[in-house]
Amino acid sequence: MSDPYPRPQEPVSHTPPQDSDRWHSLRDHLQQVARLTAQFAVPLGADRLGYYAGLWHDLGKYNPKFQDYLYHCHQATRHGQNSPAPKSVPHAVYGAKLAEQELPGDLGCKLAMVIFGHHAGIPNLADMDSKLAGNHRAKTEQAYQAVLREAEKTDIELEPDQDLTDYAPAETDDCYQQEVFWRFLFSCLVDADYLDTEQHFKPTESSQRHLGITIAQLQSTFERAYAQKILKPLKNPQSPLNCLRAEIYQLCQQAAKQPPGVFRLCVPTGGGKTLSGLRFALDHAVAHGRSRVIFAVPYTSIIEQTVNVYRDLFQAELGPEAVLEHHSAVWQEAPFKNENESVMHGDDRAEDARQAFARARLIAQNWDAPLIVTTTVQLFDSLFANRPSRCRKLHNLINSVIVLDEVQTLPIELLDPILCVLRELVTRYGVTVVLCTATQPALAGQNAYLQGFATDQVRDIVPPELAKAHFQQLQRVNYVVPPKSWSWADLVTDLQNRQANQALIVLNTRRNALDVVAALQGAGWPREALFHLSTLLCGAHRRQVLAQVRDRLRAGLPCLLVATQVVEAGVDIDFPLVYRAEGPLDRVVQAAGRCNREGNLCDQSGEPILGQVVIFSPQEGRLPNGSYKTAVGTANLYLQTDRVNQALHDPKTFEQYFQELYQTVGRDRGQKIQNSRESWSYAEVAEQFSLMKDETVPVVVQYDDRANNLIQKIERSGSLNRGDRDALQPYMVNLRFYEFNQSAHCRREVVPGLWFWKGGYDRQLYGIEIDGQPIQYDPADFIP
Repeated sequence: MSDPYPRPQEPVSHTPPQDSDRWHSLRDHLQQVARLTAQFAVPLGADRLGYYAGLWHDLGKYNPKFQDYLYHCHQATRHGQNSPAPKSVPHAVYGAKLAEQELPGDLGCKLAMVIFGHHAGIPNLADMDSKLAGNHRAKTEQAYQAVLREAEKTDIELEPDQDLTDYAPAETDDCYQQEVFWRFLFSCLVDADYLDTEQHFKPTESSQRHLGITIAQLQSTFERAYAQKILKPLKNPQSPLNCLRAEIYQLCQQAAKQPPGVFRLCVPTGGGKTLSGLRFALDHAVAHGRSRVIFAVPYTSIIEQTVNVYRDLFQAELGPEAVLEHHSAVWQEAPFKNENESVMHGDDRAEDARQAFARARLIAQNWDAPLIVTTTVQLFDSLFANRPSRCRKLHNLINSVIVLDEVQTLPIELLDPILCVLRELVTRYGVTVVLCTATQPALAGQNAYLQGFATDQVRDIVPPELAKAHFQQLQRVNYVVPPKSWSWADLVTDLQNRQANQALIVLNTRRNALDVVAALQGAGWPREALFHLSTLLCGAHRRQVLAQVRDRLRAGLPCLLVATQVVEAGVDIDFPLVYRAEGPLDRVVQAAGRCNREGNLCDQSGEPILGQVVIFSPQEGRLPNGSYKTAVGTANLYLQTDRVNQALHDPKTFEQYFQELYQTVGRDRGQKIQNSRESWSYAEVAEQFSLMKDETVPVVVQYDDRANNLIQKIERSGSLNRGDRDALQPYMVNLRFYEFNQSAHCRREVVPGLWFWKGGYDRQLYGIEIDGQPIQYDPADFIP
């Protein structure tokens, strides 16, 4: 009787796609990945090095045991059974061993490191000897020889056809230069591997990756849409605010012609930097042949708003796909540690060739698009990551324009590695960086406290004296600092005394925000006029809250929004009164940017008046520890003077503030990362570097019927498709590992790495809950 599931006639790299018997030829896969990796590595000057990385990356799959493993996986899938676990059949080590043996000295070891990590993550260079030996050196060597014999039968090139030394940085070159080079080569390999694997498993989706939209098309479309959608509807184009915005816009157009490098865009809140910054980036990219524009923002609340603004401009002509939105990682690659669950370690999960796991890995974004809006977490955590899904996108940063919006929010303790890698991108990889904010940090110059950009390397798009005049011209608020600290009850009393029916209250922590909501409810504030905004809410919920708030503000209805810092940078809302708990000076000013934003506030006689920003010191709650707390102490020196209003309307104040802050915030964490980078300890760097103080895991919440329908669709298909990633992002909430591990009863894994939240979700006010209670723990200020 013939086998209903015959073995493939040649060595294969992947099992057949769902409902198919079409195996993926290993020889074809190696050759195609080699070609793609070489193509991606051309800007590195490393095409031949990339070629052999791709050709040898899956060499270990020639192991007869791995071929048996793939066959049994396919059999199990067809019979609806559990597939065998991959732990006993690793494959990445054998191509790495070949690289180490065939290439001389340090070059061979580093290429081996790249190949070894293409599934499990690029390791520390110092660990490569033990990695190549495996758990049992003799057995590893025996299997390696078997792999070489099988590979020779298919005419795979096992020796380089030329000396590859000149394709990599010299050993005498700067260690950081070398570290970035090998990181980018790793990215080239991983993306090539994922793309060819996707072509096998999901050929339709693979063909959809190529949008056919160019930077030049975006530029011309933007110009037309700006005229029609922004300028034409203006009721008073000659108003002082609109004239100022037009001036900044023109300065951005003019500066775009300058040579690539580092630019500074200092614009007061409400000055139109979201559109002007994009105008500069598109014009600069076209003028200098750059491939893409990457707009990175610190908060998910801003990314949602920014994407909506940009899509409104581009959608009519180019469709919604003209803007790639990427923040939450829908598929979770990192391992989980939970005593109550049986979960594979990261290396085992990464090597898993079962169809569900192999297809899940493909969901990772590679940023092969002309305009990407992302978060600083995604950008910088990827630049210092070692995992394939995070690193996949890195080679597409080459020849790009990166706009860092609200750049002052970058953690000071991590500025050494961040600025170091940005300098490398600008110097050797054709990247232009735009430092964009109303409260510019002092990132130029090198001293004992900060290794910044060279002073003559940073160019101001808006000349400093003109920027100062802009700040004076847009003075729309008055700062008030009460002499004594306040309880939450005092805050409520001040609201009542002012007879305020519209106000924004910004707190430092989620716990504080929830306590203030409770205090307002206890004081009888009407529920329909009370809103809460924090990272406890999914993106769709945040958008709904902001839409309701804007509607009530426009209609003059009572509206009180209690929020964490997610609201204060770049979110387009306009309150007559803002309360801000004492915080870092730049955060205070950003919160003030939500007050009288359009300058339309008038008294009863119609005369223009200033909005009121009350900066109070809470008696209750606590400040986040570390550099945030240090920054609050430094800020208070500026706030507790009779010249507070003059100081906070002068951009020079913030440069001085940050210079003082750099001297008080410890650099140990950043220096430790730099030390690890010097020894090419990629796994160490990834563990040490994170813009968030706590790692998080995304879960999908049951916010509306669309979220439920998406989950059901994914369950039926058995895997994530490319469109699912974008569709799920509005329903993601990030849980820190502790919360994730303590809530096993509140979630289930729909497909590998995708978690659906079965616990509570309050659609009215609080957002995600565990056992009926809002999550009050406060993770880092940055949310991916």
